[in-house]
Amino acid sequence: MADLNFVKNEDTQKYVTEVVVNADFNIHLERISGGGLEIYQKNGEYTEAVDGRTATERGFDVVTVPNTVPYNSGIIFDYDFSALVYPKTIRIESGSQVTSGIVTESGNEA
Repeated sequence: MADLNFVKNEDTQKYVTEVVVNADFNIHLERISGGGLEIYQKNGEYTEAVDGRTATERGFDVVTVPNTVPYNSGIIFDYDFSALVYPKTIRIESGSQVTSGIVTESGNEA
């Protein structure tokens, strides 16, 4: 389990974090309000400090989530992800401040 530390990107006005995952995982976020939520990924272990670059400029690809997960996902976001290739670096961008964020990998449940 990894606590997520979101940093405000002053250029995009979004709250951003990156985390490396090595197995299927769950993202649980609690935010102060609704707002946009975007998730990106790239293969490998490449976390960096948040700066003015966008996810695309950093080489991330957009994660297409099912229609059951709306762009404006509300205050609580909780979703399980699975893939075939690991490690992956996940980037999460929230339009609303995140008060609590946790990634739990399969096999590491609380």
